[in-house]
Amino acid sequence: MSINSASIIDDEQQNLQLIPPSFSQELQIDSEFKNLIPPLSVEEKTQLEANLKEFGCIDPLVVWKGKSIILDGHNRYEICTKNQIPYRIVEIDMPSRDDAICWIVNNQLGRRNTTPEVASYLRGKRYLHLKGNREDNLKQNSPKCKTCTSEEEVEDAISMDKAKSLATEYKVSPRTIKNDAKLSQALDTLADALGEKVKHSILSRSPKMTKEDILSLAQVVHTQGSTLAKQIFDNKQGNTSIVQQIKDKQRVPNPRIVGEVCQIISKGDPDLKQYSRCWCIINAVNLHSCAIKTWKMDFPTVKPENLEPTYTVSEEIAAQNCQRIRRLADIVCKDGETTHIAVLEALSRIHDPANLTSKQERILSFLEKEYDL
Repeated sequence: MSINSASIIDDEQQNLQLIPPSFSQELQIDSEFKNLIPPLSVEEKTQLEANLKEFGCIDPLVVWKGKSIILDGHNRYEICTKNQIPYRIVEIDMPSRDDAICWIVNNQLGRRNTTPEVASYLRGKRYLHLKGNREDNLKQNSPKCKTCTSEEEVEDAISMDKAKSLATEYKVSPRTIKNDAKLSQALDTLADALGEKVKHSILSRSPKMTKEDILSLAQVVHTQGSTLAKQIFDNKQGNTSIVQQIKDKQRVPNPRIVGEVCQIISKGDPDLKQYSRCWCIINAVNLHSCAIKTWKMDFPTVKPENLEPTYTVSEEIAAQNCQRIRRLADIVCKDGETTHIAVLEALSRIHDPANLTSKQERILSFLEKEYDL
């Protein structure tokens, strides 16, 4: 939902109230709302305090009606409370918390001093909140997506619809909106692991970090912990490239072995998404990656963290069955027989490719006979 701050405040002028400092405790600070708003620099805050002391609080604080939660004016509220300066409030209705977040985002994006980094972060936050809960989205939208064949495709369709809507509103591309969401998630990861000050320092360009730096540092938090991420961030103060620091760090040796049967975990690798939860056979083990064979195609470089070892009664039999299914897939996919393709795809997700049930073996043998293999 897009909420225009100016029109709402105009409509709610009758709710404008003068609040003496003694009642300031009635207003509530929501940490998530506050952290959406870039903090003022020391110089900016000093100037704001001087203006408030000299001229009073001219602009009203914007408050969520019925909840007394501040939506805009956190800095003015803090200074007025400290210095016993009266302030006014204007209350606006918000249907939900997500709508409140969207209002704050749009209000911030409408300001002239919003940097490109902050704008990207805020657009990403709005997109993530508009996407909402994954399960609710699938329940509400799956009947409408007639061409979708899986939950992932339904979710992709929903996401693209939201991205297009915001792209039109903010005059950017849908790809930009999705990239904004990745940046927002990465910055929130860093805020959770290293503190909100780190997030805000990045958004204020101190130190200056590229989007690749930010995404890479968030990945370090996920895979190697906040202690190392903090060390890398601190080193950045000396203008050492974050990406280069990560590349230079000695990695843990690759734990996978040739012939091992693994399940594919697609997280973090969009190329693997349609093969998520499929089994595969490891063909080669490199220093930091593996080459794998799936029921349909080979992947020459897959990260070890995208491969989860699975129990098999025989790696040799698993490899033989993989070869059988692969030979069929090469023909069936060209033939375009959707039923046969669906059968092969189902076989690609069984628990142990070396331990086919009698029915699975009969189906596989039938297809081999059908295609003269």
